[in-house]
Amino acid sequence: MLTTNDSRSGLPLRGPRVDLTAIHESDIPNLLPFFQDMASLTYFIPTTARPLNAIQIGRLLTDWNDGVENFIFAVRVDGRLVGLLNLDGLDWPNGNSEIGIALTEPAARGRGLAAEALTLMIRYAFDELGLKRIWARVIEPNTPSIKLFESLNFTLEGRLREQVLRHGNYHDMLIYGLLKTDQQPDLSQHHDSNT
Repeated sequence: MLTTNDSRSGLPLRGPRVDLTAIHESDIPNLLPFFQDMASLTYFIPTTARPLNAIQIGRLLTDWNDGVENFIFAVRVDGRLVGLLNLDGLDWPNGNSEIGIALTEPAARGRGLAAEALTLMIRYAFDELGLKRIWARVIEPNTPSIKLFESLNFTLEGRLREQVLRHGNYHDMLIYGLLKTDQQPDLSQHHDSNT
């Protein structure tokens, strides 16, 4: 089942323009164009770049939302689904998790919405969940994602050379990290920005 128990998870999280809410099965039709567009999937992690149908999307989202170590959230603007944000592989004993985001609606990109959504989740992860470290993977040369994480004060911690095969070419995987003790992103700095 896809629906996250909003009361237990602390959802929704609300920002100036973006809300993070539970994802529902009724959202799958809105995700189909993204998951069937090879250009959109080029830098999408963790799946291989291949189109998915509605049943496969449902299974993928269920796997990403086990309610223990993996959580998927809908990124919404005015109630409309514009993307997905996930906390993946929560390591509760060590206080860290991977974070990822995909704006599934092309019109939502380049408006600062991803930065706002990530900032909401980072604050929640550090302040409410008690995490100490959040990290992200970015396939080089995904320049928008590199700029996004760097704008949120993530530090480039490593490079896995030729880690990912896309369209017949190998690409490096960049590892970015943010500690609770690092300077935290501010919601106000991303309103009307391009990240």
